Amino acid sequence: MQHLYQTVPTKEKTTFSKWLKIGLCFALPSIFLSAGNISPHNYKPLETDLSDYQKLKAREAAQIFNKICKTVKDTRKAPTFNFIYNYQGKPYYNAYYSPSNNTINFGEGIYDLAADLGADSLDIVATVMAHEIAHFYKDHGWAHAFGKANPDNDIKKNVKESMYDSDDRARMEAEADYFGGIFGYMSGYNTLGVGGVFFDKLYDALEIPDETFGYPSRQDRIAIYNNSKEMLEELIPVFNTANLLNLVRRYEKASMCYDHVIVTFPSREMYNNAGVALAQEAMSMYSPEELKFVYPFGLDLDTRLSHAGTKGAGESKEDKRLRLAKDALDLFNDALRIDDQYAPAYVNAALAHCLLGEYEMALGLANKAIQFAATNDNKLLVGNGHIARGIAFALSNQKADAKKEFKAAESGNALLATTNLDAVTNNVFAKLFKKKISEEIEGEEETIAEVGVEAIEVLFDDKDAFKSIDIKKQNEKRPETVVVTVEEEDFDATLVATYSGPWSTKEELEGFLMTKPDYEGETARGIKIGSSLDAIKKLYGKPTRMLGGSQNNFVFYEKTGLIFLLDADNNVTRWLIYGKVK
Repeated sequence: MQHLYQTVPTKEKTTFSKWLKIGLCFALPSIFLSAGNISPHNYKPLETDLSDYQKLKAREAAQIFNKICKTVKDTRKAPTFNFIYNYQGKPYYNAYYSPSNNTINFGEGIYDLAADLGADSLDIVATVMAHEIAHFYKDHGWAHAFGKANPDNDIKKNVKESMYDSDDRARMEAEADYFGGIFGYMSGYNTLGVGGVFFDKLYDALEIPDETFGYPSRQDRIAIYNNSKEMLEELIPVFNTANLLNLVRRYEKASMCYDHVIVTFPSREMYNNAGVALAQEAMSMYSPEELKFVYPFGLDLDTRLSHAGTKGAGESKEDKRLRLAKDALDLFNDALRIDDQYAPAYVNAALAHCLLGEYEMALGLANKAIQFAATNDNKLLVGNGHIARGIAFALSNQKADAKKEFKAAESGNALLATTNLDAVTNNVFAKLFKKKISEEIEGEEETIAEVGVEAIEVLFDDKDAFKSIDIKKQNEKRPETVVVTVEEEDFDATLVATYSGPWSTKEELEGFLMTKPDYEGETARGIKIGSSLDAIKKLYGKPTRMLGGSQNNFVFYEKTGLIFLLDADNNVTRWLIYGKVK
């Protein structure tokens, strides 16, 4: 929930009673309606004539505009943004995309109305803004460009007439509502949560007929936002499943799940985590002697893929791991194009450059990671940034600098910092990267709330009764996959069913059980939320694998099928058990 009350004085708020009954002009692109009916386009007040509040409104609106445009993964330059001020005391209630000069224009009156609506005000500004941005990115100004390119062509007349066709206009407006809602939501605004409510209030306040020429109906517009929200909520279990598969090295399955989500929701977290999957797959192709350090490639488990093509015949292990690292770097860069202050992707991009032997680039990106992580007070990510710098220094034979970085990382991520410091000092840590499980203490089967992994096979038999998502087959490496999820009071259960082979009807089942953050139970050997890493090692032995994350570190006991999530102080926040069911 984002609002303006923290920054705006109430005396300048505008009430609904001042809203002029001009229809839905604010949502129409100028290819359909000239928008200069209250404030002339060329009205540009002097800087000295503006109040501090007006300047704040213009800055805030421009920031929202830039943030949404940056989120849209499109190579075209965004339109120019203009904030149109109220004129002679009259509110300017209009927003429109103008293809003639490639601008998006936003009226001060809309900002005032949003402020008057209360707690969701910034989200409402973003809803209107994203609608107009969607007109540009969904090519709703193509007819204007076509006409300019064909000035003497009879087709121009037909195209122009089609712009005023009610059905075409309604389709474009529906697209702008839908994609604008998605774009705004991806940018971090609750456009899908407030869009339907906003339109409902708007129609009542303006006494607009439910059926309006050139627009979807009132109920259809509300439904677009509500249905889009439900659609994205359906993708969350697939995203979470992709992260689980990523953790346990099922990279192809993880990539397929990321692919499924990214088609609709290409967010920074999706690109980041897809890149982590490729980077980890690349790391699996190094020997312990080649890979002496723990790389804190960070999964971002909070959400707001394009996967590399299959390798060519005869591709060597060395070539493949370099290709995977480059492909991972491309995905991290995609995440940064969406949000250039996204610290996890800077850490991961720095580490990818380390794998590629590009150490100066790694150092620069790690610096940015530290800067933005510190701004957000994320000490774990600050530590990971220093670890990335330490690895870059160590691999370029600057061991003294590497030690300084690893020591600097200890206050943020003591587990990985100490481990890497030992590696650069004693060169003895490579054994943790061996696939062979060593020094893990075996014990009884793990359960959560008295439920073991094998017990969740029943989910598949009754999958229609639970939340179930079917991901279509792409090829033999990416067969049909069904994800079944259930949320219980004490844990979240996930079952991944894969059908392999060209005509196979036999499923391969893999299950995951993860504790809730407030789970009060214990593992089979007495570890609970808040327990220390030292307590874990005493009962379970040395971890067979470790992975750094954006919010947590992960320690693995692969023979037991157990993963602990640790915070920056090496205390347990959650754990999960996993394994093949059949």
